[in-house]
Amino acid sequence: MVTLIDDLFGGDVRCAEAIPELADNAMYPEEYEYIRRAVPSRRAEFATARLLARQELVAMGLAPSPFVPGRGGAPKWPDGVVGSISHTNDYCAIVVARIGRLCSLGLDIETLRPLDPLLHTSILTKREQAWIGNQAKLSKNDCTLLFFSAKEAFYKCQYPLSGGFLDFPEVELEVSLDAARFEVRVLVPGWPASVARLDGKFAIRSGKVMCGVEALA
Repeated sequence: MVTLIDDLFGGDVRCAEAIPELADNAMYPEEYEYIRRAVPSRRAEFATARLLARQELVAMGLAPSPFVPGRGGAPKWPDGVVGSISHTNDYCAIVVARIGRLCSLGLDIETLRPLDPLLHTSILTKREQAWIGNQAKLSKNDCTLLFFSAKEAFYKCQYPLSGGFLDFPEVELEVSLDAARFEVRVLVPGWPASVARLDGKFAIRSGKVMCGVEALA
């Protein structure tokens, strides 16, 4: 089934999407224990993402397993598998692939919404702010949200490989709005070369910004 995020990734990446729904009884006990104190909307997003992930693992011929967030908030995927999860209040999606061509994946989805003006300077480098100020294809707000989402997708992709935390101003983007692509460069000296510079794709559709990043093996 075609999803909204298929064109953000290569053909060897399985994509799945759904509207978040409460599914407390469908979670593994350790998953429910992790999320049980959250509000219903958060539990719905959490559970739906894990049901989608297990659905795709089974389709790949793998056994289903629990996905409890670990250090950094990322779920631990089965051996030989990479994946990423993202959700908003009305949409949840996951991507998963066998390790081979790829060694990590990053997905981020954001609902288009007004951002607090103070957030712009915390998300963007001075160079990015100047670039946004000189283009007219997207509003400053939506462009900043695109940069936010791209950096989130990049972070999710790089973290399993580097184990390192990054703040928004510590990475910088080159964006092609026409090609719907971006390149992310880490500004921190000595960052692991395998994830110091990665490419990604984006789409703005159905009231959402969607960004995907792949790290090649």
